[in-house]
Amino acid sequence: MSYPLKYLSSRPFNIFLIIWTIVNLVQAGFTDLNNDEAYYWMYSQYPAWGYFDHPPMIAMMIRAGYWMFHNELGVRLFSVVFSVASLILIWSLIDKPAGEKENILFFIMLAAILPVFNIYGFIATPDSPLIFFSLLFLLAYKRFVRNESLANTLFIGFTMAAMIYSKYHAALLIIFVILSNPGLLKKPRFYISSILAVILFLPHIYWQFVNDFPSFRYHLVDWVSGLNPGNIPEYIGNLLAIQNPFILPLAIWLAIKKRPENSFDRALSFILCGFMIFFLLASFRYRIQPQWTVLMAIPVIILIFRSADLHPFIGKTVRWVFYIMLPLIILLRSALIFDFLPISFLKDEFHDYEKKVKEISQVAGDRPVVFTNSYQDPSVYTFYTGKFAHSLDNLDYRRTQYDLWDFEEKIHGKEVLYVPHWPTTYIQKNFRKYRFFNGDSVYMKVYSDFRSLQKECVILKEKHYTFSEKSTNSINLDIYNPYPYSIDIKHHEFPVVFQINFFRNGKREERWNLQLPDSVSQINPGDTISVDCHFDLGELADSTYKIVICSETGVLYDPFNSNFSDATIKK
Repeated sequence: MSYPLKYLSSRPFNIFLIIWTIVNLVQAGFTDLNNDEAYYWMYSQYPAWGYFDHPPMIAMMIRAGYWMFHNELGVRLFSVVFSVASLILIWSLIDKPAGEKENILFFIMLAAILPVFNIYGFIATPDSPLIFFSLLFLLAYKRFVRNESLANTLFIGFTMAAMIYSKYHAALLIIFVILSNPGLLKKPRFYISSILAVILFLPHIYWQFVNDFPSFRYHLVDWVSGLNPGNIPEYIGNLLAIQNPFILPLAIWLAIKKRPENSFDRALSFILCGFMIFFLLASFRYRIQPQWTVLMAIPVIILIFRSADLHPFIGKTVRWVFYIMLPLIILLRSALIFDFLPISFLKDEFHDYEKKVKEISQVAGDRPVVFTNSYQDPSVYTFYTGKFAHSLDNLDYRRTQYDLWDFEEKIHGKEVLYVPHWPTTYIQKNFRKYRFFNGDSVYMKVYSDFRSLQKECVILKEKHYTFSEKSTNSINLDIYNPYPYSIDIKHHEFPVVFQINFFRNGKREERWNLQLPDSVSQINPGDTISVDCHFDLGELADSTYKIVICSETGVLYDPFNSNFSDATIKK
C-alpha cells in the first residue's frame, strides 16, 4: 500500500518541498534560457496540436507560465511545479509503511544526488511533464491492478494520453509495463482505457497526417545512421552521467537480484532494464541522447530507497555520494547563474548567448535576421530581443519547426540581415566580419531583396534511374511552386540553380548542376512545369546511389528540394 496521507504531509518532508521549490524558482528566474528552452518557447508562441520535434505538452506548459511571467521564470514555472509534484508522487508510490525522520532524510539525499531531478527541477524541456505524467500513470496502474473500477479505467487512459502528449518515449514505458504484466491484455477495461488514450491523442495524429508525419520521419528515419558501434561507449557514458554513475549500478543490481513481490515491482524492473537494453541496442544505429533515458530515474529512486534497510551498504553508499556530490551540484548550479567557472559550455549556453544576440540586434535594427542551420539562434534572438528571426537549413543540418512555419514567406523580398552559420570562401571575402565582445566572430550581410527556396518543389517521378558515367545525361522533372508568390529562376542576386546529388551510405559523393531550358525563367504560384534537364555526369563508382535534387539560390545552398530516389551508374 502507499504511504498514508499523514506521512505525505509530515513536517520534514514539507520543509524539503518548500526548500526545493524556492531553490528551483530562484534558479529558474535568474538563469538565462538555454537554446532548447528558447526553441520550445517559440513553440508556445504558435499554438498547435504538434511540432516538428515533439508533441504539444511542452508548448502548453510554457505558454501557461509565460502568460503569468514574461521572463525566464514564466518559461520554466511549470517545470518547477511538475518537479515538486513528481517528488510527491514518488514518495506516495513507495511501499514502505514508515514515516520516520531518517527515512525522509534518506529520500531527500537520494533525490538531491540524481542529476535527472536537478536538471529537470527547473529546465523547461518535454522531459519535465514526461516524468510527472509517467509517475501519474504508474499511480493509476497501481490502482487499476488493485481495483478495475471505472474511475481507475478512465484515470489510466487519461494519463497514457498525457504522457504521450509530453514525449513519444512514453510509449516505451507503456510497452514495458504491459510486458511486465501480460495479463493486462486479457482485461476488457484496459482496452477501454487504451481506446480512450487513442481518442484523446487523435488531434495530434491528425496534425501529423496534415503535415506529412514530420516527427515520425525525423525520429524513425532521418535520425538513423549507419551501423556504428562507436555510439555504444557514448551511450553508456551519458547514461551513467544522467542517472548518477554510483547509484545506477546499485539499482540495476537490485532489479536483477531482488525477486518482485507484486506486479508494480515487476513493472519497475522492466522499466529500468527495458529502457537500458532498448537504447543499448538502438545505439548501434542511433546516437542516443542522454535525456531519452530519464524515465529510468523513477525505478532507480524507488528501488534504492526501498532496499536501504535490507542492504546497509546501500545506505552508506548513498550518504557518501551525497556528501561528495552536494557541493559539486551547488557549485554547478550556482555557475549557471553567476559566470565564475572557465567552462566554455556554461559560457556559451547560459552567459554569452543573450549578449551576442543583442549585439546582432543592434546591427540589424528593424530588419528581420536570417540565420542558417540553427534552430537555436533565431529562437534565442527572438526571446531576448522581441524581434523576428528565421533559420534556413540544408543537407549539412536537419529539418526543424522553422521548416513548418511560414516564416520563409514573411522574409521573401524583404530587406534582411543574413547571418550564415558556416562561412564559405565567398562569404568570407564578401561579407562583413563582426567581432563579439568575447572575441568570437560572425559574418553578416544586409540584402535588400532577399529570396530563398527552402521547400520541396521538385518531383522525381521514377523510383529508380539509370545514368551513364562520363557522359551527358538527362532527367525529367516536375517543378512546382508551393509559395504564394512567383519563383524567379533568374533573379539578379538570388538565381536558382538546381543540382542532382548522389549519396551512398548516407554521405554525398558528388553533385552536378542541372541545365534548365532557357525558356524557364519564372514559375507562378501553384503552377507545375515538366522539364528535361541535362547534366554532365563525371566519374562515379559503378554502384547504386540515392539521388535527391537540391538547389543553390545565390549564397544559399543545398536545401533538399525533392524526395530521394534510387539510381544506378553504368560505365
